[in-house]
Amino acid sequence: MLQASGGVTPYVWSMATGQLPLGLSLNASTGVISGTPSASGTYGFTAAVRDSESIPQTASQALQLTVAPGTASGTIYDNRDMSTANLVQWINRDFGLGTNVGSNQSGAGYLTYHANVAGRRAAGMTVTPTAHASPAASSDSVYLWDPTQYWNYQPYEIWLRTSLMFPSSTTLSTTAATGEAPFQPTTGNWNWFLELHNDSNPVPSCAQEYANLSMDVRDDDAVVSGVVGTKNVRMSMRIMGGNDCSPNTVWVDSPPLQWDHWYEVLLHIKWDPANGIVEWYLDNFNTPYYSNLNIPTLYTRPAGYVNPSYTSLTLAHYRWHATWNSTIYLGPLVVGSTKSSVLNAF
Repeated sequence: MLQASGGVTPYVWSMATGQLPLGLSLNASTGVISGTPSASGTYGFTAAVRDSESIPQTASQALQLTVAPGTASGTIYDNRDMSTANLVQWINRDFGLGTNVGSNQSGAGYLTYHANVAGRRAAGMTVTPTAHASPAASSDSVYLWDPTQYWNYQPYEIWLRTSLMFPSSTTLSTTAATGEAPFQPTTGNWNWFLELHNDSNPVPSCAQEYANLSMDVRDDDAVVSGVVGTKNVRMSMRIMGGNDCSPNTVWVDSPPLQWDHWYEVLLHIKWDPANGIVEWYLDNFNTPYYSNLNIPTLYTRPAGYVNPSYTSLTLAHYRWHATWNSTIYLGPLVVGSTKSSVLNAF
């Protein structure tokens, strides 16, 4: 409960800046903060109060409220479990012709629902030489993506769970749909499959912004168009944030890539341009494969630009241009406020 003294009662309370954790609210008459928080984390805000004098007196105070892990009830922010037996849960689908343009019969890329790929529902994302969801030169791509939502902003702390498989001809011999082909990476860092992308607002000319968190398959081959990457092929995660003209960039590599294996992926992210969190759990939900509890996860920008940045979620099969079809299978995906909420979602 917030308290004040002096002046003429009754007081009127308000939030001057910042926000309370989702699920909590401030009573303007009593100053009581009540409710059940749905996300753990530390939240900074400024509370203001005015009295009932004919010329009101006002006061404000910067405060911080911490919701400890395990004390928050879980909230599901985004559920793409494919229980509809198709891919319509994704708001936007891009077969390589533009957002929500065309279909699997349009001669570009393929986005295919599968009821059973080695025991689970999956979205088959097949990129082809004629699929160009991205305007980037010399690239091929297909997308499943959602517009920015409230949990893509500071100070939200989120958990994201999904799974993925890089199929060989062995898996495809029993599951392949039209256009699908074994996964073959291109050379270098050009095989993106999951992005929490920076927003598309104008940025200064010095900006070096890319997606704040990206996952891909990369290799150590020299970047050459139309060549399959074979040297030290592995999954990687790139984390970017801080000053958008000289951003902090961290790469995290997995062990060597396994084909025909369902990778279980759990991400824990706190959005903050200075003191964010990134944890990556890989095939083990108990112990993170990578953990950084103090890392920039959003960009800061100069005055006159949206600051800090925010993100949006995209599943992709995005590569350096090549002459062959290539497929990635992505399993059900859920985003929530707590670890338990996403682990229990499906």
